[in-house]
Amino acid sequence: MGKRLPFLLLLLCSALFCFGQNKTEYEQYIRNANDLKFKDWPKAEFNIQKARKSVPESNLGDFYIEAAKIYSDANYFDIALDYSARAYHIFLDKDDGKTAKIDAIFAYTYSQLNDTKRAIVYYKKLLSFYQKQKKQTETIKALNNLGNAYLVLSKMDSSRYYFEKGLMSFENYDDPVLKAFVFSNFGKFNFQEGNIVKAESYLLEARDILKNNNIDDKKSNYQVNYNLANFYTAIQNPQNALLYAKNLGNYVIPNAVSFDNTNYLKTLYKAYQLNKEYQLSAETFKKYDSIRDLLNIEEKAVNVERLKVKHDYELQKRLDKIEQDKKNMLYVVMVIILLLVLVICILLLINFRNKTEKLRLEKKLIENREKELEIDNQMKEKMLVYKSMEQSKIEEIFKSLLEQVNVLKSKLKDSEIDEVSRIINEIKLNTKQDSWGDFEYHFLNIHESFYENLDRRHPGLTNYDKRLAAMLKLKLSTKEISNLLNVTPKTIENSRTRLRKKMDLTNTKEDLAQYLNEL
Repeated sequence: MGKRLPFLLLLLCSALFCFGQNKTEYEQYIRNANDLKFKDWPKAEFNIQKARKSVPESNLGDFYIEAAKIYSDANYFDIALDYSARAYHIFLDKDDGKTAKIDAIFAYTYSQLNDTKRAIVYYKKLLSFYQKQKKQTETIKALNNLGNAYLVLSKMDSSRYYFEKGLMSFENYDDPVLKAFVFSNFGKFNFQEGNIVKAESYLLEARDILKNNNIDDKKSNYQVNYNLANFYTAIQNPQNALLYAKNLGNYVIPNAVSFDNTNYLKTLYKAYQLNKEYQLSAETFKKYDSIRDLLNIEEKAVNVERLKVKHDYELQKRLDKIEQDKKNMLYVVMVIILLLVLVICILLLINFRNKTEKLRLEKKLIENREKELEIDNQMKEKMLVYKSMEQSKIEEIFKSLLEQVNVLKSKLKDSEIDEVSRIINEIKLNTKQDSWGDFEYHFLNIHESFYENLDRRHPGLTNYDKRLAAMLKLKLSTKEISNLLNVTPKTIENSRTRLRKKMDLTNTKEDLAQYLNEL
């Protein structure tokens, strides 16, 4: 293992070195292509192809963006769109910063191809991105580009809105190059609205900003002089038209096959024509026409249209896939929610059934307790009746014995009478005199509020009536009651009738025992 470690480290270092070399090599080719794009296009394109071969797979998206920029600058818009579309499919929904760079290429390319409506779509995407990122310079550029785009479409209100928003940004932000751009384009806007004085004021202000700040930026100087030349040509001012048209030549590459060069030559031959220098105008037009032919605009337009359709199709396909993924995700979420709802419902049902079962068991337990209590009360009532009857029998026996002893006493001698009297007194002392008191005591232990309820509903009942009511509540038969009270069954029947009358139940069908049982 100790011998293998240096070898592994060497292999790792070699791999990292090769990767670094590949990346450096590819970046160098791109830099070369960028430097040569306006000087020697075949060499520039050769470097792009070399870069493509040496670019690491991880940097392929960045290569497509850089190559698209170069092709777009060189007016090879069909190839620029192709590379941009490839980069778009790599970075879409993965890297907002890289996607914004691609949107910028699309916006510029479509604006150069006079597909202004499509360019506006991408300019608006850029504006939204830059505003979120709080990038002021880029935001102002996007506002300026949108103002220009709507101006091309002659949508003056929209154009004014974006230009004025861009102008307002300079109240707390200073960038002379960008300010010159915006002022120049706003001057062009005012001219198109018919306000010549205001238009000239903004156009000259843009020129002065560049002059006073010694700005040698080619793009800004080209734009300002181009707008001034066209403005003075339009208002028939030959001198100034030619002055600014010639100035344009300082900011273009001579004989370059580019739109900037064709625009310069077109502006210049119109200025010569306005100055009645027809020979120079014709020569300039000839140069303009030859470069325009070299641009091969018609063929490129066909290729661009084909690529637009392809890009739109692929983009729509990607968007459809994203939309379908969203729908699938929505379906998954809905299924999960339904499952959760189902689980919750099952848990609630189980909980409800458990509660119901618990309530049923509690109810059954209460019923069982009530039954036990009822049975206990019935047992106590039966014991009470049994004891009362036993006590009554005992009392009858003792009464009969006393009567027999008293009869026997009259037949005894005087010496025996005292002994018999003592026995009679002993019997009387051991015989309970208030058996009804015991009965009521035990009865009230079972039905403690019976007499209270009876007195409250039917005041004025006699003790005999109350005892009869108590025995009826215990569901004693007429015979049992007659035995306890030592009266005939007929007497008990009469007593029941009188009791119903006292309770105002005579003319009702209500059972007396049931009525008393509910008290």
